[in-house]
Amino acid sequence: MNWNKCWGEWIIEELVRHDTECFCISPGSRSTPLTSAVAANPRANAVICYDERAAAYYALGHARATGLPAVLICTSGTAAANYLPAVIEASVEQIPLLLMTADRPPELQDTGANQAVNQTHLFGTHVRWYFDPGCPGSEFSAEALLTTIDHAIFKTHFPLSGPVHLNFPFREPFFDIDDHGKKVQYKLTSDKKTYVRNSVPRKIMPVDEIKELIKNRPGSGILSIGRVPRDSLDSVRMLAAELDWPVFADITAGLRLGNKCPNRITYYDQLLYEELDTVNWETEAIWHIGFPPTSKRWLTCWVQKPAPQMVWIADHSERHDQSNHFRWKIETDIDEFCHYAVNVLKLEKKKYKRKSKKEDWLYASKIVENLMDEHINSNVEKKQIDEFCLVRRLTEIIPEDFAFFIGNSLPVRVVDMFGSGKGADVATALNRGASGIDGLIASACGYSAGLKQPVTLLIGDLSAIHDLNSFKMIAESEMPVLLVIINNHGGGIFSFLPISRQKEMFEMFYGTPHNLDFRAISEMFELEYHRPESINSFEEAFLMSTQKNKSAVFEIITKRDQNPKQLDEFKKKLMKCDFRPK
Repeated sequence: MNWNKCWGEWIIEELVRHDTECFCISPGSRSTPLTSAVAANPRANAVICYDERAAAYYALGHARATGLPAVLICTSGTAAANYLPAVIEASVEQIPLLLMTADRPPELQDTGANQAVNQTHLFGTHVRWYFDPGCPGSEFSAEALLTTIDHAIFKTHFPLSGPVHLNFPFREPFFDIDDHGKKVQYKLTSDKKTYVRNSVPRKIMPVDEIKELIKNRPGSGILSIGRVPRDSLDSVRMLAAELDWPVFADITAGLRLGNKCPNRITYYDQLLYEELDTVNWETEAIWHIGFPPTSKRWLTCWVQKPAPQMVWIADHSERHDQSNHFRWKIETDIDEFCHYAVNVLKLEKKKYKRKSKKEDWLYASKIVENLMDEHINSNVEKKQIDEFCLVRRLTEIIPEDFAFFIGNSLPVRVVDMFGSGKGADVATALNRGASGIDGLIASACGYSAGLKQPVTLLIGDLSAIHDLNSFKMIAESEMPVLLVIINNHGGGIFSFLPISRQKEMFEMFYGTPHNLDFRAISEMFELEYHRPESINSFEEAFLMSTQKNKSAVFEIITKRDQNPKQLDEFKKKLMKCDFRPK
């Protein structure tokens, strides 16, 4: 047994002892010691991905769902460079990943050797830790190797979750005996325990500050919720109910859809149009929990109309306040914060002279909802589907056992604005950290595998074109993936920008027009394909697919130049509404 094979087996065995579930492997020769070790280990679950970029996004989706670091294995050269977009997303969104890149040995570096590039700190500041132990051999002990793996896993979680990069230069040959013909003596213990046991560090909850916060809270405030850990959603709901303030739940929070978030102002984004009186309703406090929100209007309010009390509760020390108006930040475990705050609130007997404006906001949000329903119902028989009607109906009919993955650019904004609060309470995810349109299909497939649930994926046509190779992942997914593509033949989001008025340059440089459709690519991977022409026909086809337990593609043809007109039409109706409670 040579050193390459020993290292490969030790590394993979140590990783599975950490309960690592997912190994995303892209074919390559130099990574043979790692790949063969995964193949030989019965506890290692391998996912084979031809394209490293798609592999990294699949791993990202899987890690997002499980909270465990997915492992990426690739050969040297540009293979590793293709991980970068997903690494950036994982870094920004604090998603654990472990990248294990194979490399050429030192004697082949800077010699013009094939597939030899400088992989040292390849991902720069986007990884939490980088380490290269050198070529396998007796000089770097087995104990040192195992502690390296244990530390790498630890660093994917603490002090801030994110990607870690280990670089392994391997010399050929990969399977022959070692240079001296001696067997390697070290053997892993048989008890299946990791070599190093790292205790989980705990944040000390600032109980005195939380008591002070509760004691000095005003009567009128808004509880704003961004993306929070999935295991904290129930406690966040309890806080929302006990605090009894209006709740602005972002689409990334996992609380924007369904009906299980108390006091949620579902359509707060529309109520923040600068032409409406509701945007000027005074509030004495804004408490924001988690990652920043998606709504640009809500972010603008933080800048232009900050409340006297601005408090940000997060489970990390990163600086996320782009408004620069939050004067109090509490870093603590969100689940523990909510439980403790609820207990303090229940003990509080303080009476307020001014009541919460919750009922006013709920009344106003209900008006928006009724107006949306009226608008959608008047369009269900139209031959031409628009994005707003599609999203409204889709968020009402996604089954409870499905998750929902939302693309960036136009889809996330439309869902945030027009998504219904009357559908199922489904797990929701987005790659919203760096907001790229690449790798979305792969991410959704990884998310489905991690959750072990079917997924509905809503993306635009350019996003689908960007990730065509991942149609294979849909076809091979164990759980159904229902891909809904909004095909407006270009970059729909740009139609809302002032540059769209520059007709002579807009279409070519921003509209990015094309005449492509997705029927042929669906047929290539033997995926069921639908192209409904009305909302009713879409609903019928979609619900039928949910019953078949089989992946499918739905291509919705829309006209992007009509989107601003549709939104303006709805906005004009909104401007005529009276939001004052009767």
